[in-house]
Amino acid sequence: MERLFGAIPGVLRELGAPDSAIEALVLVAWKEAAGELLSQRTAALEFAKDRLVVAVEDATWQRHLQELAPQLLAKLNAVAGQGLVKFIEYRIAPGSISVK
Repeated sequence: MERLFGAIPGVLRELGAPDSAIEALVLVAWKEAAGELLSQRTAALEFAKDRLVVAVEDATWQRHLQELAPQLLAKLNAVAGQGLVKFIEYRIAPGSISVK
């Protein structure tokens, strides 16, 4: 499934899809790459210029996820397509997260 999902960005670019289609793909890929727990405690907000912005509850979550950034970036690119995301910015925005 990851292989198929990872091929989608290239197909979208070949078809001349708008950047919003690539952004939607990356936002969905975040949930898959982050896993159930992190998906419940974070929210992918936007993707532009190789940078994914992810909302976190507070500075503690921000600090911990910054430490995990290399692993999460690798997982995200495995799902979304190699090299699609170059940087993850963790932004404190508790109102953007719907904790389940």
